Amino acid sequence: MPSPYSAPLRALLDFVEGAVAVGFADYEGEAVQFEGTFDEDAHRLHLAYQGIVLHELQSIHQLLGEIPTRISVRYQKMHVLVQPLKSGYFIVLSLKPDSNLFRAARFLEQTAEEFNTDL
Repeated sequence: MPSPYSAPLRALLDFVEGAVAVGFADYEGEAVQFEGTFDEDAHRLHLAYQGIVLHELQSIHQLLGEIPTRISVRYQKMHVLVQPLKSGYFIVLSLKPDSNLFRAARFLEQTAEEFNTDL
């Protein structure tokens, strides 16, 4: 179902070579909007688990006076970038393993700035 977030998320998929899926979720990991090749249930679960990782890392690093500004995780067949937003929201961009992470991170940051103005 299209939302105001569909176009910027779709743009990430279109402009970042190797991007396969992107999702926007709230603090509890509940999907707000997602786009890409993942099956709907798998994508919702993926967002929820990435949200758990994000919030645990934020809790741990807060004790050290640091807050993660982006998390990059390398799996066997995928790279995942998690971009925290205001109010606990976050964006998860999933990529093929040979993707240009610098380019992906740059476009993800631009999208995050756009989302943060709306939150």
